[in-house]
Amino acid sequence: MNMSIMRANSRYYIFSISFVVLIVTFLFSTVLKNYFNDWNLKDTIIKFTRYSNLEPNFHYVAEAAFQPKDRSSIIYQKLANSVDSPTGEDSYFIASNSYNDIYIGVADGVGGWAERGYDSSAISRELCSSMKALCRAQTELTPKQLLSKGYNKIKSDGIVKVGSTTANVAHLTRNGILNVANLGDSWCGVIRDSKIVFQTKFQTVAFNAPYQLSVIPDFILEEAKKLGSSYIMNIPLDADEYSFQLQKEDIVLLATDGLVDNIEPNDIALFISNRFASKDNSKSIVQSLLNYAEKLSKDPNYESVFAKEFTKMSGQYYVGGKEDDITMIYVQVN
Repeated sequence: MNMSIMRANSRYYIFSISFVVLIVTFLFSTVLKNYFNDWNLKDTIIKFTRYSNLEPNFHYVAEAAFQPKDRSSIIYQKLANSVDSPTGEDSYFIASNSYNDIYIGVADGVGGWAERGYDSSAISRELCSSMKALCRAQTELTPKQLLSKGYNKIKSDGIVKVGSTTANVAHLTRNGILNVANLGDSWCGVIRDSKIVFQTKFQTVAFNAPYQLSVIPDFILEEAKKLGSSYIMNIPLDADEYSFQLQKEDIVLLATDGLVDNIEPNDIALFISNRFASKDNSKSIVQSLLNYAEKLSKDPNYESVFAKEFTKMSGQYYVGGKEDDITMIYVQVN
């Protein structure tokens, strides 16, 4: 074969292969460009992130503890339901369809109604019962929505004849978001590294007069109007809302004012952290805190939070714990 012809053929083959590679590369890059323009990579990353977040990253261990105040007073002798209530005029609920998504709440019935012959525990008990049932019957609700639906239900059911209550309701999600609705002077706090890193604020109209949800018949309202007085009658929309990102090993605590009227939140954090460092389990920790709070509430020489506030308001020195129902829910974040 002629050598010049062989060299010409080799150049032709090399040129042909290079040209084909160039064409294929161009077509492939064009297809990819159009594909990614149509697909919108940014949206896909966001969607993938949302899908990934559906996997539970957090789970929770919740424990409740409660201690009613003394009910030997004559005003309770005709109020069997109130006397028999294990939480006194307080109540609580814990509702969970899975270990990584829970609702919790506390409610504190206003004791003043007992002095008029009405069961002060009825409204807090029925409200918590209603909210717990709603958690399991409906799709996800915000704490304020849950409070609103629960309150509307007890009013329509007519089980509660007379009463008023505060409420603090929280939802702990699978992604570690703590959502809270607070109406009144119950409390929610988060403890991290022995410190309070989040807490709700009290809602009051005056000293020892918190915001409250009420069920009051017209004839009682009319009587009060004739006397030139009125009752505190808030609605669920008045509740303050909060949202806070939890971390693993945080501790969430919900409590009625029987706890925080006696112990400062920072002291609560130190007490719990010391027990936690000692490897006590959740049930043991919350029970220890309850026992400590009850002891202080009965100490006539203890400068409680309530005593300090009363002294500030009245200008006269006051000392002593505040005896009251104490109810709390302790949640360990894992």
